[in-house]
Amino acid sequence: MAVMLITHDMGVIAEAADRVAVLYAGRIAEIGPARDIVHNPFHPYARGLMGAVPTLAQNAGRLAQIPGAMPRLSELPPGCPHAVARCRLDRPEPLRRGARAVACHLTDR
Repeated sequence: MAVMLITHDMGVIAEAADRVAVLYAGRIAEIGPARDIVHNPFHPYARGLMGAVPTLAQNAGRLAQIPGAMPRLSELPPGCPHAVARCRLDRPEPLRRGARAVACHLTDR
């Protein structure tokens, strides 16, 4: 039986999910096996989410933050906080990268 879990807590995802879809502004940024995305995220937004997970090894006083604010659904931006000029002209679609798909021009290489 498949169960859907929606959360920003990537620590919970790492423990509870087999597959994960990272969304930004209602679009899939990266999708694939949870273990792969948790240990080596390709999309900059997925990396930002993983960077915000606290660890016992951290001795910093503050968690990492993703720049900017969540956009209004009525005013969606042409890309994520890491958008480059190409994103405004050519909206990235998810492209296969092994067992995953990533929607990011920065990962086209």
